[in-house]
Amino acid sequence: MMLPNKTPGFKGCEIIQSPGNPCVHRAAWVVVTPWKIIANGYVRVENGRIVEVGSNYSGTDGVDHGSGVLMPGLVNVHTHLELSALRGRLPFDKGFKGWVADLLVVRSKLGFPALRAAARQGIAQMLATGTLGVGEISTLGITRDLVASSRLSGVWFQELLGSDDPAPVFELGPFTDQRLGFSVAGHAPHTASPQLLAGLKRASVLQNLPFSIHVAESSDESQFIRTAGGEWADFLTERGIDFSTWPLPARSPVVYLDRLDLLDSKTLAVHLLDVDNHDLDLLVERGVKTAVCPRSNLNLHHRLPCIRQLLDHGLRPALGTDSLASCDSLSMADEMAFAAQNYFDVSAAEILAMATCYGARALGLDSDFGTLEPGRLAKFLFVPAEADTPEHLLEIIIRNE
Repeated sequence: MMLPNKTPGFKGCEIIQSPGNPCVHRAAWVVVTPWKIIANGYVRVENGRIVEVGSNYSGTDGVDHGSGVLMPGLVNVHTHLELSALRGRLPFDKGFKGWVADLLVVRSKLGFPALRAAARQGIAQMLATGTLGVGEISTLGITRDLVASSRLSGVWFQELLGSDDPAPVFELGPFTDQRLGFSVAGHAPHTASPQLLAGLKRASVLQNLPFSIHVAESSDESQFIRTAGGEWADFLTERGIDFSTWPLPARSPVVYLDRLDLLDSKTLAVHLLDVDNHDLDLLVERGVKTAVCPRSNLNLHHRLPCIRQLLDHGLRPALGTDSLASCDSLSMADEMAFAAQNYFDVSAAEILAMATCYGARALGLDSDFGTLEPGRLAKFLFVPAEADTPEHLLEIIIRNE
């Protein structure tokens, strides 16, 4: 497998935000969607929304950004900013359980001030490399205010695991004017009890918010779900966790979550490394949103998600970086470049869609972000780029050239 180079993603990109006065933005290229690219294009905005896109603007007003591209902001659909301080501190040669064990020790030693400082730097890195939307997963709850006070939109998820039914000790919230919502996430099918997962899902449904969960990520998870045994069962037993009432065994983690009535159009299933056609058909039938984190998966599990298989089933997987504990940057440009170098059966347009409109859709923000179609928020990117054709431009964007 190939890793992208270490140059900063989208170097020189500029965040454009026009909250009030009418304005026309012009550039050599406008990416309206990954499948609609306009040469010598313009974007007209009024009252904070895009009202028109087109080509060859004849007026003399507005802003001419020159020989580059106006395009949607990138969406990092799955990350853990609170783990940013762990970059380069954890080896990947101990297996997934060993990595988790090391993570817990190192995270505890670092302390909250260091974790928050690194998370703040992570937010700055994402914004500097073109990410405007995020699905932030926080177990410790220490990044909520950091994300809320930034320029990021998306969903901040309070993640829980264990066996207790969740008490209302955290505040969920609908999308703000910043287009930032506050929801909940279950860690995984094998780390959270059915009662906890059901309670979290109910809480998200009441606020009409997305619910996120890691699914089919590790071999321990799949073995436990399929057999109600194995090393993970021993692990739970040693810690006094009684799973005898859990509806196990099940055919797969995906089928297990469906037994718990957790799969619907507001559920975001992340990773999906160990799935088959039956699982994918079920995800499609339930309308589940999906996300993949290829660089992290390769580091932690030495395998990649089958993106082509997901796409061919009609799923629209979004891209995420996961955390700096499992990859070397929070740059979605790096994630796209990695996908371009390792998925020869996925087109440039599909890769860009996974980092823009599919990510916005997965977080419930597709009416505001993900494309530059009329009606979307006037918050997008200008990226310097020299291209001869739309196809050439797409390659430049996704390969971070």
